[in-house]
Amino acid sequence: MATQSDPIRERALKDATDWLILLQEQSDDPVTRQRFHDWRAASPLHEEAWLRTEKTMEVVAQLRPGAARERRRGAEDVSSTPAIRTLPIRQRAHGGRPRRWAMAGVTGLAACLALMFVAPDVALRLRADRITGTGQHIAVPLADGSTMTLGPSSAMAFDGDQRHIILLRGEALFSVTHDERHPFVVKTGAFRTEDIGTVFDVRRDGEGVVVAVQSGRVRVHGGALPGTGQELGEGQALAANPAVWGTRNGPPEQVGAWADGVLVANDEPMGEVIARLRPWLPGKVVVSSRLAAQPVSGVYSLADPSATLEVIARARQAHVRRIGPWFAAIY
Repeated sequence: MATQSDPIRERALKDATDWLILLQEQSDDPVTRQRFHDWRAASPLHEEAWLRTEKTMEVVAQLRPGAARERRRGAEDVSSTPAIRTLPIRQRAHGGRPRRWAMAGVTGLAACLALMFVAPDVALRLRADRITGTGQHIAVPLADGSTMTLGPSSAMAFDGDQRHIILLRGEALFSVTHDERHPFVVKTGAFRTEDIGTVFDVRRDGEGVVVAVQSGRVRVHGGALPGTGQELGEGQALAANPAVWGTRNGPPEQVGAWADGVLVANDEPMGEVIARLRPWLPGKVVVSSRLAAQPVSGVYSLADPSATLEVIARARQAHVRRIGPWFAAIY
């Protein structure tokens, strides 16, 4: 029996997305419409792929702000033909705004689907000393007896020696042998975390950083933090970007739980919990604005990240819509 990971089915899903883009660009071309009709009728897999792609784009359209209002306004303009059912995002208004958003949504989706067909980030790979893929994490013993566990979809480089780390992407858990004469430093963009004898976790978040301490103490410098830095102790965490920062307290044993194959959420917004799950999942994951702020609590296994995504969604009576391994929308 074919599965979603079958190359033939994956090819059909990619072709369906290509047709989606072409039909948006050449919606009035009878030759294009006939070719699409022939492709769709050529195989049950083509029909299945088209229906799934069409449904997912309907979900994506519902996720953007103001979509419900525009659907009501455009309801009378939506039509269909036996060959091609008109997509909900393809409104006939001449103002251009819905159509521009439709094209942006289609192009964005196509970019997501194309990720699995393009080469990895060459520049990052050239710079990195260690790099991990989706769902992969590795333990890296260091020469001084310290250890680093590099999280999924992450990359790091040594900055001169093994006590100076640059976290280029993602997350890492450090267990450090303290040496007052040789500080252990982790750089993440404009931020620098210095060990004061500790086990701590560092996650790069765009231009910002999230640091959490399991035991011992660290000092974080950079951004809007005080000139002398911000010191963190056991169970404390700091989130900072170039403009703002804040701290919170939590159970220290939960720091770096991902290294043991567990995702822990303590009454946290679903959007933030899904953001921590994303490195374990292939493709793009989108959470509707309605759900992103809703609190989630629980201890979730990372052994099957796709199943965990479903469990988190069901906890808030939400649904997951997928296109193969490339795209998932929670709504």
